[in-house]
Amino acid sequence: MNEEIPNFQADFLTFLASTKEVEISKLYTFAIDSLIFADKVHTFHWKCDSGFQHTHFETIYEDIRDFADALVETVLSMGVKFKAESKTYTITDDLYDVSNALLKIEAYRDTIIDLKSQYSTKISLENLFGDIVEKLDKELGLIKNFK
Repeated sequence: MNEEIPNFQADFLTFLASTKEVEISKLYTFAIDSLIFADKVHTFHWKCDSGFQHTHFETIYEDIRDFADALVETVLSMGVKFKAESKTYTITDDLYDVSNALLKIEAYRDTIIDLKSQYSTKISLENLFGDIVEKLDKELGLIKNFK
């Protein structure tokens, strides 16, 4: 009977480790999604109405690309090998207007806020998510308030 307890513990620890790896590796897919979204924001940058918007959409897509890179590097530092699911993406799926662009960026930011709460026990991830939300909020506020 005593021999079963260590085996059960080992099996349970293996289960926890594999569950953690699957959960954390989902962040790799989100990083790729972020890179694709950055390209979408890049098209907003090309189609915007003013030089002011052009500058701030550029800042947003650069911030998102930097965030994706930092996210992958953070997860790699946790010892989870890079693995991402393959998807098909459409970059220009709708007509551009500033209101629609801002809604898409806000929805992306909201997804990051959800992730931040899901990974609140991982301080490095929580800080990374918090930093990009702060940057996006700043740029969104500037675009909305200074057209």
